[in-house]
Amino acid sequence: MKPLNQGIFVAKPATMPHLFEQFGQHHGPLAAWLLISSLIFLRYALPSSLAYNWLYKWKSSQWILHKIQQKFPSAAQIRHEISYSLLTSFIFGGLAIGVYFLRKMGVGALYFNIADYGWAYYFFSIAVMIVVHDTYFYWTHRLMHHPRLFRLFHLVHHRSNNPTPYAAFSFHPLESVVEFGIVPLTAIFLPMHASALFLFTIWSIFFNVLGHCGYELAPSGFTRHWLLRWFNTSTHHNLHHEKSGYNFGLYFNFWDRLMGTNHPHYDQIFEAIKTRSKTRSKTHSKVSSPLKKASIIGTLLLLSTCAFGQLDAEDLKNGNYGTPESRAAQLDKIMADNLDLNANQREKVKAINLKYARRTEAEVIQKDLSKLSRYSKIMSIQNDKDAELKQVLDKKQFDQYRKKRDEQMWKALKGG
Repeated sequence: MKPLNQGIFVAKPATMPHLFEQFGQHHGPLAAWLLISSLIFLRYALPSSLAYNWLYKWKSSQWILHKIQQKFPSAAQIRHEISYSLLTSFIFGGLAIGVYFLRKMGVGALYFNIADYGWAYYFFSIAVMIVVHDTYFYWTHRLMHHPRLFRLFHLVHHRSNNPTPYAAFSFHPLESVVEFGIVPLTAIFLPMHASALFLFTIWSIFFNVLGHCGYELAPSGFTRHWLLRWFNTSTHHNLHHEKSGYNFGLYFNFWDRLMGTNHPHYDQIFEAIKTRSKTRSKTHSKVSSPLKKASIIGTLLLLSTCAFGQLDAEDLKNGNYGTPESRAAQLDKIMADNLDLNANQREKVKAINLKYARRTEAEVIQKDLSKLSRYSKIMSIQNDKDAELKQVLDKKQFDQYRKKRDEQMWKALKGG
């Protein structure tokens, strides 16, 4: 005679589907929740940490020109991403136990014997869940961008406007519930083998980490390929974090294309990043030895804040960076001649140029920094300077300034 049901966590044979039941029986539901939540956090933390360390630390000098936004997040942002991801993992763990309760009450179609539906259905169910999740994500994501809902649900995630892989689970608790919602919906209506559900979660975290990694890893032409263009890229989701009002899709680019919510310059921005990275790989071996000693990165860094060529490659070969005042004066004249500045703009631009020439001198030129630290610092200075210039220049003037600055940056990278 079989023993009476002693509750949700009932002792059963030591098969994989029942391991958590046995653990819960011996240690209690709270311990089971902590275990499941910890495993969910590990599923997030391992790929996120691998991607972060590979791109931002171990191979940073090789990948730097693939960085979508040419700036680095602060330590405070990374702590924010990890702390909210930890909270999300514990919320997901609690909701997962809720799904289990539903199944014990006879609600849902989760099964454990592949023979019940066969291998063909097994793989079909994974594909269906991916497509359904992509649709679910697009429309709930757009809904959370409604002005009345954004701050309540989605603002926590958008605190990372230059995300890292650790932003993959960085959700407000309410958004965590919405994000998890696809699991009970499919578990109730779609027969799904437990291992197929697990494989789906692996696919999901892979795409999530990729979308938030901050680097574009796909090859040039990806967004225009007849087939590949239907898959989203890191640039696609990074633009969403930076610009917010576009690019709501997760895995595929179907809904954004159909609903007209792709960023209008998505393809061009993607290709600009790939052109930048290809330029470096083609020219790296051609750079002269003296310029290598001055440091390729150092050359790029200094010129990136100067625009229009305050310094040239020959100056850097000889270690001659000039004074902050001379660099600022040179840039004042070049900007006034090329940007058609009025008298008021000239005075403000002059003050900005001098301020940032002195800051570059103090924080970069006079400091003994690693290449990555110099790059990170100069990108921070450049972003601050751009923010001030945007308040002074009109859009056409600023775009012209930025275009010329970038041209000079790559000229320096090629060795002058």
